Amino acid sequence: MFGFGKKRLVIASPMDGLVMSISKVNDPVFSGDVLGRGIAVKPESGYVSAPCKATISQMFETGHAVSLLTDGGVELLIHVGIDTVKLKGRHFRIRKSSGESVNTGDILMEFDAAGISADGFDATAPIVVCNPGDFSEISFAGEGRIKAGEPLIIVKSR
Repeated sequence: MFGFGKKRLVIASPMDGLVMSISKVNDPVFSGDVLGRGIAVKPESGYVSAPCKATISQMFETGHAVSLLTDGGVELLIHVGIDTVKLKGRHFRIRKSSGESVNTGDILMEFDAAGISADGFDATAPIVVCNPGDFSEISFAGEGRIKAGEPLIIVKSR
């Protein structure tokens, strides 16, 4: 996984969908990089899978978000939808718990994107590196269709 010179960690897409710039997300906390640097995926699947080997720092009790600490030291937030915390868990099913170690592809949570949309919420999922200052470079996949497991973010150590 890590090559010569600077260490490189590939973070896979946690879901199938359409990749878009985080600047297009209709929430200033995400689009303004307040929580860190990220990208967004408009989901076409109803699950979030682990994007790499990691430990779950926090599985939000409403199931709308999960924070991970990767084995490479990346603090990653996966947030399904905009303002979806207001759904109080409706349309979400938690599959893993805080403190659990996960491997790439493990299902962390399931969600009903159509239900989220029917309730008036945007299901777009920001995926944010919350500690970007700890790394020399962060790059993102280009816009377009992506499958879960395909490279989404590449982080290089200092």
